[in-house]
Amino acid sequence: MFAESSRLKTWQHLRGGPQQALEAQDLITKLMITPDSAEFPLEAHGLGDSPDGALVRSAFPEFARDPLEAQAALAFLLLKYRLSVSVTFGPGSSAVINADGAESEGDPYEEGADDDPTAGGGLPEGSIPNPPLSFDFSHSEHRGVQALMWSRVLGVADRLIGLLKSEEWSNGQSFWDRTMIYVANDFGRSKQRPSGAEQFGTGHDLNDGALILSPLANGGRLLGGIDADTGMTYGFDPATGAPDRGRQMTESEIYAGTAQALGVSLDGVTLPDMRAMRRG
Repeated sequence: MFAESSRLKTWQHLRGGPQQALEAQDLITKLMITPDSAEFPLEAHGLGDSPDGALVRSAFPEFARDPLEAQAALAFLLLKYRLSVSVTFGPGSSAVINADGAESEGDPYEEGADDDPTAGGGLPEGSIPNPPLSFDFSHSEHRGVQALMWSRVLGVADRLIGLLKSEEWSNGQSFWDRTMIYVANDFGRSKQRPSGAEQFGTGHDLNDGALILSPLANGGRLLGGIDADTGMTYGFDPATGAPDRGRQMTESEIYAGTAQALGVSLDGVTLPDMRAMRRG
């Protein structure tokens, strides 16, 4: 019964030629971000760090404890070695704390220590690059969390772009010249703020937008707009990019715009022409 299983045959096939082909590419070395050390004795196991390890570590020095930096470093290596044409990564929902060098404010278990949990020191400024729930910590504090998280996402994207610019694709063209970064949102935020409040929380909203970073896109502009009275977004003319308050963009339109900007062949697929989203 099991001997004729198609899944078993697929597994046996993958354990044969495909596995040998992967091993021959030495991907474990090419994608190894961590250097040899006492904690990670790579050489003792016949391994070594990537030829580009020092390069990505200089761009993403917190890779060992910040998952977003580790993902961005791996994304660059996957693209550089042409192992993938598309990578997806983003901040997680767990807190990331970088508190090296924080001065101790005393032992909280020392006899006579103050039982007040708000007394004493805390983490130094800038030591929590990713709060719990990431962007969704905006439920508790909208403005500060949005500023922190957008700075985080764009900072990592900027460093990844720098690496892609430094690598030649061919004929003087860099990897970045052929790349698009699409920053998508799971959802938008509610648009109500208590009157006069500087600090406030926000909930979820289906109305949102997206950010595209690419030399292939018709960049440097806002397509569509934001209604100043409601905070809601509205669409744009697909041909000219002119704001259109009566239009909401569809998923197929945005998909078509990104695919067309990248020059992806869409033969046999009927999609709208999104001239406003692509350069040239």
